[in-house]
Amino acid sequence: MEMPLEEQLVKLKEILAALRSTSFWDSLPILDETRDGDAIERHENDLPGLKNVKMNIQKEIEIIETHLAMESKEKPLASLSTNSTYYFALWNECLKAPRPITALGRTFPIPDGARKVEKNGKLSNGNVKVDIVADGGNIWLRVNTTKESRLLAEFRGIEAFSYDSDEESDEDNPTLEGETTQGKRPRLPLERYLENTVYETGHMLSLAAEEFSVSNGFVPHIHMRLTRLEPSVEDERIQYTIDKLSALNVSVHRGQNNATFEATSQQSVTNYMLHNINLDLSLLIALVTDITHSPLPATIEDADILFRPQTERSWKRQLEKHPLLSEDALEHCRALVEQTKDEMEYGMVERIWTRLQEIQGNSRPTFWTTEEARGRFLAIIEKIGGPDELRRSRALFREDKEAENDFWLDSRIPAHQRPNFVPIHILDTGSSIEPVSQPQHPFHQQVVTTCQSILKRPVRPEAKNDDPSKVIPAPVRFAARLSAHTIQSLLLGAERNMVTLTSNKTSIRSLLREMRGYALPAERDISLQAGPTVPWALWIVEPRSLSQGMRNDFTSV
Repeated sequence: MEMPLEEQLVKLKEILAALRSTSFWDSLPILDETRDGDAIERHENDLPGLKNVKMNIQKEIEIIETHLAMESKEKPLASLSTNSTYYFALWNECLKAPRPITALGRTFPIPDGARKVEKNGKLSNGNVKVDIVADGGNIWLRVNTTKESRLLAEFRGIEAFSYDSDEESDEDNPTLEGETTQGKRPRLPLERYLENTVYETGHMLSLAAEEFSVSNGFVPHIHMRLTRLEPSVEDERIQYTIDKLSALNVSVHRGQNNATFEATSQQSVTNYMLHNINLDLSLLIALVTDITHSPLPATIEDADILFRPQTERSWKRQLEKHPLLSEDALEHCRALVEQTKDEMEYGMVERIWTRLQEIQGNSRPTFWTTEEARGRFLAIIEKIGGPDELRRSRALFREDKEAENDFWLDSRIPAHQRPNFVPIHILDTGSSIEPVSQPQHPFHQQVVTTCQSILKRPVRPEAKNDDPSKVIPAPVRFAARLSAHTIQSLLLGAERNMVTLTSNKTSIRSLLREMRGYALPAERDISLQAGPTVPWALWIVEPRSLSQGMRNDFTSV
């Protein structure tokens, strides 16, 4: 029985309010100490397809409200047919779908050879719609609201189309499937009934999944939810359809998948600092750069003229041949000037030292990084670092008594505000701190799951270009500005319940875009598991670049 329009309206509004909620982004344990504090882009973090779902639900609400308003004026109206049943089913599946959800209403191509010829002679649309892409892309969910009566009508249509228009004798038209024709037409072979819309949809999903696997390296698991076909229906043609879909690796579920969801008010949460701190590559560079340690300019005007374009650097010699590219060098100088001005306002090491005072229990902070980050860091410093930057970089990982003195030598940072960066320990499978079985906070687990999912993506061998004779290597596994070593660093830190300290705001933004599926409401509200105190998981500061060789007062030895 259809739900009254008034009840449909109330439920649709509840669903829309939950989909519009920003509670996930507001509760993230991310300490953003950048100048603009805009690492979390709430306005850009809609899951692909979510905007359309919200728009369509809003339209449905307006249609029902208009109809009810007309009814209240006692104007005779035909009964209103709505799409509410579909949105209720979609909502239930969203609440229960394995996280992360990566898209809603996404279309996938099917092979050209599988496209049907329409009545007008044109090929059918070569795409099939997946309502929910879940579990990081491993699961495709399709909601189907076809009624039993509609499917039975399709079966009758198949039978009517299959029989000859002219009656023939029993000898010319033998009995099918062993049935007699006493007063009724014989039933067709069960295979003929597969021309129904349920099977065709599942078949197209199966073809699209196979096509998807060619470039992505895995076949998604397909689930079809037939919300209006109850398990008690025993029609053999329906069961045959389901059996054949199962043979195509399409899991068919009949009946409603009712889920419970209660909107919860935002809890008051206190964040705290962890004593194990994971440093990514950007932070290692920030720790040794001259901007962090050298005496600061006395005025803003002095900062503006502190650096010179790097055209004389060996790796920038091409600028001399192409003067139009010199804007890049000037832009780099401007970035160094802005970093210096930020350091004049509030030093990066001072920020870190202040936050470390919040560590509970007066625990001594321990700093970590990955083996790959260390290797890349040392290679970069050897290539373009100044002599003081090189000295600091080598001291960072030493464990002798003089290492700390060598790191802080001639630094302007007061002795009482110097964190114990030295030595930085290495995170690896053999390190003294191993991954935990259960992360301390759900967000840590979400970071782990997201990073693992990204690292599993295959690298495509080439990219398309205008010249088919040329092959361009294109490792497109990762989003822009989200490199493999960055993902690995975030993963190892989250696996060990650490806070990851970074100055790479762009990568954090890219990571959060990958995590948009967690922002959708879930039947099991993870925010209730967090408790009143939550550890910081990500810590973002302003960037610092290598700068000693760019100073106007620098003289190479």
